[in-house]
Amino acid sequence: MVRLLFSSLITLVLFTMNSFAQELPDYVTEKSTSFTLQVHGFDKVEGEIRIAMFDSKEEYTKEPVFAVVLPVEGKEVEWKVPDLPFGEYAIAVYHDKNKNGKLDTNFLGIPKEDYGFSNNARGKFGPASWEDAKFSISEQSFTHLIIIE
Repeated sequence: MVRLLFSSLITLVLFTMNSFAQELPDYVTEKSTSFTLQVHGFDKVEGEIRIAMFDSKEEYTKEPVFAVVLPVEGKEVEWKVPDLPFGEYAIAVYHDKNKNGKLDTNFLGIPKEDYGFSNNARGKFGPASWEDAKFSISEQSFTHLIIIE
């Protein structure tokens, strides 16, 4: 039961990443940041990194404000958003090594592909909580690091 719950929650978070395209919001204002996400921890230089960014507890793991797929061409990947409004955000990422668009799991439902959340937060039997993964942006330039495992 625990493995099914863990697998279902992680899969829900990461599958929602596939259904949304990256778009800049219409409400960009002077209170925005040049945001950079750095993802480190790739054990192999192959496949893609799937990134989903959320801006509220209610939408966390459901509907990201940004979702992007980037090629893994080195031991780290960098993603930039030039005009991200100040606020609270949380990010989920996973390394889609075989480019099949899903987080592969073993027979127990434990992920076989590396993943991570903002603040390098970890969930016990599913995704990290909003409270653990959220971070606030109120600076003109902001860089966040996620180390996938």
